[in-house]
Amino acid sequence: MGKPSKLYTAYMLTVGGVVGWAVLVWLSVVGPVYVSWEAGFFLALTVLVGMYPVTLPRGATTTVGFAVDYACLLIFGPAVVGWIGVMSFWVLLRRSSWLRRLFNQGQLVLSFAGAGWVYKALGGSYVEAGGPVVFRGMGMALVGSGVAYFCISSLLIAVAMALWERRRVWEIWALSFRWAAPRFLALAPFGLLMAMVYQTTGLGIWAVGLFLVPLVGARFAFQGAMEMLELHRETVHALSNALEAYDPYTRNHSELVTRYALALGRELELSAPRMEVLEWACRLHDIGKCRQDWESIIRKPGKPSDREWEVIQQHPVEGSRLAEKMEFLPHTAGEVARIVRAHHERLDGSGYPDRKCGEQIPLEARILGVADAFEAMTARRAYHRSRGLEEAIGELRRCAGEQFDVGVVAALVALWERGELEVEASLEQMPGVQAVPATGGGS
Repeated sequence: MGKPSKLYTAYMLTVGGVVGWAVLVWLSVVGPVYVSWEAGFFLALTVLVGMYPVTLPRGATTTVGFAVDYACLLIFGPAVVGWIGVMSFWVLLRRSSWLRRLFNQGQLVLSFAGAGWVYKALGGSYVEAGGPVVFRGMGMALVGSGVAYFCISSLLIAVAMALWERRRVWEIWALSFRWAAPRFLALAPFGLLMAMVYQTTGLGIWAVGLFLVPLVGARFAFQGAMEMLELHRETVHALSNALEAYDPYTRNHSELVTRYALALGRELELSAPRMEVLEWACRLHDIGKCRQDWESIIRKPGKPSDREWEVIQQHPVEGSRLAEKMEFLPHTAGEVARIVRAHHERLDGSGYPDRKCGEQIPLEARILGVADAFEAMTARRAYHRSRGLEEAIGELRRCAGEQFDVGVVAALVALWERGELEVEASLEQMPGVQAVPATGGGS
């Protein structure tokens, strides 16, 4: 993203260098603080499991070290786990910038300070504060503290990422941490068991070390789930790129349609989960062309014949079938396929393949329809000339209310008038054809 903004740097310094350290000093003063070799053992365990992080979507990372840190919270309280976090991050992030180390130390302190406050407020007590603790009656305190830690930590990190990428905080949080929440919170029972073993006579601290084996297993299971998600993303990109390799005129079409549609989605304030579904649909919207003999159609000069238009009008149906088979992510079940099928429907009911009209067409499909038409009008095709930006905008306005959604077209016009609509021609053209300055019918 280039040079970090002043706001990003100020936020990182504030969380890590000011608020984080102020809270850690305050926790150390008000206590309780238990300095012992057992705390050193937990520090070593934290560093050990932290050496193998799990990469989350969009580049964020986490570790299964939360289980160890959560056990420390239940045993020693937030002051000790805060110091353990500060020292472990100094080792684990030694190759990172000083700003990143400082921020991560601060966000961990703040997260466990909040978790500790929730834990005590709901009736929890620490093992080292007065002997064995009966955790069986502290369900609310245990659940509340775990949720509090995850919410505070993920939100602080999401704000940093949003400032870096200049995107909305909720959008970043949903894309990066929504996947991790169930698996992350599933580590809390490990921490609880570690605390219970620690205070059991005859077991103690050395038995806690045995938890390293299941934690390693949890780490690889966690990483496997994230790798499957990344594989899904790469598969979608590969399929859209493979389709466009057929036609130099439409190469990069899906990429540009995705860019325009996501800009429209942000302008219309779609939620992050809906934005993610919209992105998948944009990248897969023409995948149905793989089921037909498109080479003879797309390379033929002039307009397609009636028979060829019949073939063209089947690609949303074929595309939805293919998309449905690819959807193994629970939150997108059926949604991407539904949008792909409807992206050539028209508001007046004259579209295809189902002749849906108005609100019967999903909003995401209406957005995709405008983005697809805008890209097609502003790019060179074998069967029509490219149009200038103002001409394409005028055509969308003329067809608004009949073919295109009025609100979606208005959103595109608003982006254009504010100079926020990044428009470019397809990256590759037919040999010997000069790229035409682009500016929005769909292919």
